[in-house]
Formats: sequence, structure tokens, C-alpha cells
Amino acid sequence: MTTNRWFITAFSLVLGLLLGVPFMLRGQVVLGLALFGVMAGYAAFLVLTRKASETTAMLSGELGDERRKLNELRARGATAHVLSMVVVGGFFVRVWRGEDPMPFALLGAVAGVSYVAALVYFSRRG
Repeated sequence: MTTNRWFITAFSLVLGLLLGVPFMLRGQVVLGLALFGVMAGYAAFLVLTRKASETTAMLSGELGDERRKLNELRARGATAHVLSMVVVGGFFVRVWRGEDPMPFALLGAVAGVSYVAALVYFSRRG
């Protein structure tokens, strides 16, 4: 994660443009503006609350001390576990319904390969 406190704010605005502009170009101006507005609102929320809340400070990329870095690492791990369970659950649901399970199988394969690759990399790196 970056330590530049404006990176996440700027990135949110860029994502808002990347989400909103295609809809606006297709004539769905209200939807495009709404999507940009959601991302701009998120960026504004982070800017306005990061001094008062440690959570929003971490969401905006301010990971100054070791405790914040450890909390962010733990949150990543929890997210990975939840997403892995959703992918496996989605795979089984699609199989049981007789539908094509390949989208979930591919996501599971990407997750498994990237996890093993990360373990190999970090175990050798130290």
C-alpha cells in the first residue's frame, strides 16, 4: 500500500471517470454521472474523515506505523478467505444446478496459483 495520502483519493476519482465516461458516451448520462458521483463521494469521505478515524486513514493509504500495517495485512487475509469461500461455494452451486461452473473454476485456479506463487516467493525472499 502506498504512503502517499492523496493516491487513493486520486485513484478513486480516476476510477469514477473510467466507470462513468463509457456510460455517458453511450447516452446514459445520468448513470455515468451517478457512477462518477459514487466514486467522488467515496474520495471526499476519505479526505474529510481520515484525520478523525483510523480506519478511513488506513483506507486512504496512511499506514504509518507497524500496527496499522499489521491490521491492513490481517484485513487482506480475511478478505482472501471470504473471497475464496465465495468462489468455491459458487462453483458448487453451479455444479448442483447443472450450470457451467467454469467461471468459478477459473477464478479458483487463479487464486490457487497466485497463492502458491506468493508462498514460494515470500518463503525464498525471507
